[in-house]
This record gives sequence, C-alpha cells and structure tokens, in this order.
Amino acid sequence: MSPDGGLDSRIHQNMGQFFTDQVVAIHKDMKTNSCPHGQSRIFIAKFHREDNDARYVISTVGPVYSEAEKERATFLLTSCYYTSLALANLYQLNSIAYPAISCGANQFPPHEAARVAIEAVRNYSYNVKDVRFVLYDRSIYNIFVQEWTNYAQKVNKEANSPDQISESTQKSKIPPPVSPKSSARYCVLCKERQLPIDRQLLCSYCSELSRPEIFKNFLSRLRIAADKSYDELRHECQLLKPILKSYPLIYNPAQVFDPSIHQRDTVAESYVHNYCDKSIRNSIPMSILGDGNCFYNAFVKLGGVGTTTDGSTLTPVELRARNVVELVLNVDLYKSQYASLFAILDDFEKYVQQEMVHDTNYAAVWDFFSIPSVLNIHLISIYPNVNGKDDLHCQYLNNQLYIPLSEENAANNKKDNTKTSAIPKEVKLLFSNCNRPMPGFSKNQQGWTPNHFVPLLNFR
Repeated sequence: MSPDGGLDSRIHQNMGQFFTDQVVAIHKDMKTNSCPHGQSRIFIAKFHREDNDARYVISTVGPVYSEAEKERATFLLTSCYYTSLALANLYQLNSIAYPAISCGANQFPPHEAARVAIEAVRNYSYNVKDVRFVLYDRSIYNIFVQEWTNYAQKVNKEANSPDQISESTQKSKIPPPVSPKSSARYCVLCKERQLPIDRQLLCSYCSELSRPEIFKNFLSRLRIAADKSYDELRHECQLLKPILKSYPLIYNPAQVFDPSIHQRDTVAESYVHNYCDKSIRNSIPMSILGDGNCFYNAFVKLGGVGTTTDGSTLTPVELRARNVVELVLNVDLYKSQYASLFAILDDFEKYVQQEMVHDTNYAAVWDFFSIPSVLNIHLISIYPNVNGKDDLHCQYLNNQLYIPLSEENAANNKKDNTKTSAIPKEVKLLFSNCNRPMPGFSKNQQGWTPNHFVPLLNFR
C-alpha cells in the first residue's frame, strides 16, 4: 500500500500528500493485511480537487503470475475487478479507469488478462457506465483492442442467433433453413424444421430441448421480431403463445422470511425504515441478485422449488418471455385498467421493443401490469419517499395494487349469483437502490432514482 515505483508512484505524485497520508496510515496500522492480493481499497483523491480531478482513487493488488498457479492468479485478477467495481458501485461512481492490472512486473499474460478484465467489467460494472482501460504500452493496447473485438463479436453473434442452444444440444448439426412450401407446416420455435403429422407446434428437435432452452429460444424469437417492428413482435407473440400451455406454472410465493434460506438486503432495509410507511416497517427485504434481471429474479426467488409442473427450474428468462406475450397481446386492456398511471409511463411500443424483450434489461412499470396475470398473484408496489412530497412516482406507485386481468374482468362482469373465488397470494415489491443515499442527501432534492427491485416478506 505504500508507493513502490511505476504507476503507483505516479499516482501518489499526481494526487499529492493528502492521498499518500491516507495510504501510509492504513499500511502502518494493518501491515501486510492492509490490502491482500485480489482486494481493493478506496481513498479520497485530493483535499482540494479541481473539476477535472478524480474524486477517488481505488487501490487494488494484482497477483503475480506463474504457470504452476495460473488458476489461482486468474481468480485473484478477477477479484481485483470485482472488488474495485463493488466499491465504485457502493460510492455511486459513474466512471472508472483501469491500467492493465498485473501485466507489467507481475508478468500476467496480456491476452488472458484482457479476457479476464473484459468479462469482469461485463459482469460486475452495474451502475458504472463509463469503464476505460488506459494502456501505456502499444502492444498491450493492441491486445486489449483485439480481445474486446473478439468478445463483442461473440456477444453479438449470441444475441442475434435465433437458436441459442447449449453445447450439450449441439451434438447433431442443425440443417440450414429450408424455404417453406405452402403445404408444409414448420416448427413455430425454430421455423426451420417441418412438423411431423402428429405434432402441432414444436419439431422433434425443439421438443427435446430443456425448459430453460425452450424459453431462451422463445425470447430470442421475440427479440428478433421486435427489431423489425412492433407489428412483427405482436404477430410473433400470437404464434408463440400456444407453447405456453405446454409448460404450465404453479406459483406459490413465499410470504414469511426464513433466515435459513433467505438473505436480508440491509441497504433496502434502510429505505424501508427511513422512507416508507410505518405499516410496512416490520417487513424484511430479501436480497436479490442485481444483474439487470432483478424484477424477474425476485419472483423466481420467491417461488422457490416446485414452481414448474415438470420439475424444471423456473428462470427469469421464462418469466420475461411470458410477460412480454401477456402484455403485448392485452396492452389495450391494461391501459384501460391502469389509466390513472399514464402520467409516469414510458412510451409502450418503444419500451417493449428496445428494453423489455432483452434479457438482463431493466424493468418498468409496464412489467407490473401483466406479471400478476402470468403468476396469478396480487402485486403491491412500495415506493420510498426519498425525494419528498412532490415526487410523482411516489404518489402514483406507493401502495399501488396490481391484479390479474381475468380478476379485473370478472369484477366488471360480476353478477349477484357469482361465487367468490380464493384470493391470490400477495407479493410486495420495493423500488430500491443498490446504494444508500449519499451523505448529506435530503428530501426535496428530487435526485434519487431506484435501480433495483426487492421483495418484502413478513417477519412471521
């Protein structure tokens, strides 16, 4: 942690004595434990900071590479990026700049180091929107550019492939697309193979795919259609909807927090206690992975095991695919049902085409409308009053109830002799954030926005 030459000394020289004093103090107090390999520490950059100066410096200790312990070195290098990005997210930083960690005196192979860096940034950057690699050596620069190009091509190929199937299912070579004849019937999922006379929807190949693979391809089809037009997306939803009947759900969400299987979200808990109504302050927020799919992850985690009738795992991708079909095919009914919320809604067609059909993209209020119909639940959104009494989103979304479309229609058409059915299970979902408000933040600043969804469970 003390300056020892190279880039480290250049940073100390540029930041000044205030920064060096912090680092040296930690080093003296904790000795060799001040920052182990693969860990990171954050420091205030300068006491008197200009507009263009960095606000913070994050120190991370890269591993020394050896062929005998290359797996451990790779793990520690990944940890450097993970821990440094975790701090950047915690401190609500928008940008971060990296050197080629461990590629100098520590002799980490540059190609492998670049792959680790790019993959780690993809997985852990979350709120950090601007990630830069500042590379001094031309050869290292060229290697990072090449690895980024390779990675981008791989991601784009996977994103645009209509058949995203795992290696285990690629044993037989997929035949090239066949131009359909007027008398032939084709699989509605792959659109390439003719249907046997005894099949109505899926070809023999697609019917053998696992449930997660079915819905991965399902969502891919919706995304491809959305890239063409909204009308094409709606048409694709109509074609694919019959598949859903072959993969039924039985959804029974958890209602009570169980510490043996659930983990508390302490950041969300601070929002519950400081910015929410007293009526829910006994609720316990359950920790949910914040990977861009937190809305759907929340329902998967609440459902636990036994959600699917065939014993397969329910995935966020399946829920997203089901929700797109439900919302697109019934959007006019949902617009009527929730007309009171129009003031805070995104443009629907733009949202569903550009965001909703893409896995790990953020969810909007539109998603709340249709998910109760997909899962047969009552959903209540809780919006913390961080921005004060003038926050329209809090006014519209706090304690807002969303019910299945069929239940709304039944209520509108109810006759005196209609029997009352069992009320669906209730789920409370908190609009939260991965970070607490920065010190000094006060109400009425209108600067807080949610970026995470967390389910609230009863204490007992």
